[in-house]
Amino acid sequence: MAERKLNVFLCHSSGDKPAVRDLYQRLLADGFEPWLDEEDLLPGQKWEQEIPKAVRAADAIVVCLSRSSTTKEGYVQKEIGEALDVATEKPEGTIFLIPLKLEACEIPMRLKRWQAGMLYEARGYDKLRRSLTARAEGLGLATAPNVIVPPPAPVLAPTFRNSLGMEFILIPAGEFQMG
Repeated sequence: MAERKLNVFLCHSSGDKPAVRDLYQRLLADGFEPWLDEEDLLPGQKWEQEIPKAVRAADAIVVCLSRSSTTKEGYVQKEIGEALDVATEKPEGTIFLIPLKLEACEIPMRLKRWQAGMLYEARGYDKLRRSLTARAEGLGLATAPNVIVPPPAPVLAPTFRNSLGMEFILIPAGEFQMG
């Protein structure tokens, strides 16, 4: 029987899904058991029941933050609230709730008492990994060897050439800041 791995719930806004998918893959490769809605929810399950169950069952919760998610209304705010409720049940000094900035952004007031990780910095992922490893060791769970895993290679967007020979690249829908 395989040893149990640290269960890490990835709380995030749907707009941050590409970055969170990359984080999911890195955590999986590093021997953690990340929970991501699109990977772990099964067809036919009621997500409004399963997500709170996953939050409560998590050994650690990573709250992924971006400029758009910190001001967004919706289910992500409810997830953060549930994570905060569970965090209050943990002993003082326990690494459980980890705010993680995906980009430079303001941390919401209700998360400011926890030291935030900064995934966009050179050693950001390594620091997150160290926090999760410390949590796993505190729970007596299996941990992966201390290896720094490089970020996944970027996925190249498909290109298209029109009848005039002009080449176009598909840019996924989303938001950007101009100026």
